[in-house]
Amino acid sequence: MSILLPPIQELERPTAIHVLAGGQSRRMGRNKVDLMLGSLPLAQWSQCSAKSLNQGEVTMVREDRRSGQGPLAGMETAMLAMPARIHLFLTCDMPFVSSRTMEELITVSSQHQRIACMQSRGFMGFPMAVPHSTLSRIGDLLDARQRRLQSLLSVPSALCFAWHEEDAAEAWNINTPEDLAIARECIEREGWVAPLIDRQKPLNCVQGNVS
Repeated sequence: MSILLPPIQELERPTAIHVLAGGQSRRMGRNKVDLMLGSLPLAQWSQCSAKSLNQGEVTMVREDRRSGQGPLAGMETAMLAMPARIHLFLTCDMPFVSSRTMEELITVSSQHQRIACMQSRGFMGFPMAVPHSTLSRIGDLLDARQRRLQSLLSVPSALCFAWHEEDAAEAWNINTPEDLAIARECIEREGWVAPLIDRQKPLNCVQGNVS
């Protein structure tokens, strides 16, 4: 599917923020989106932190236009529904990503017109910011049945960042009942509440040149 895109400078909306929540939650055994974590449903943690940026509406993507095709399909769905110069993608199962991380990814992607993503446990992935021009590549990958996120991030131009050890909680994925129990214990012990705004150290660039 080749998508004809308008020039980025003609897009009226500078930034769109999307929380991907369309997965099947097999390891959790039930829909993760509405599971309670502290005083909020799981998905609303990242949504609340994103809203603190005051960069417009934060959408929740719960149904993909290409069902069962993984996160790339969710990204395609969001970008077609809400065109913007830069798209920030969050996931419903990463509740502790700070708004500072989100803002830095948006800024880097906008300045360089490249994908800016995070790395955790050696894998590149979410959260990530992508220019709207990336929509064509996503559509082509899905047409070719290349559903893996790494297919999108394999381009040499992608910029990749990592959290420092002190801020490793931002990378937590809540995928199983055990993960959820640990997260609940942690927020009770540490007193975390949304929105999570700051972190201790700047992001560490591990791939690409942002100078």
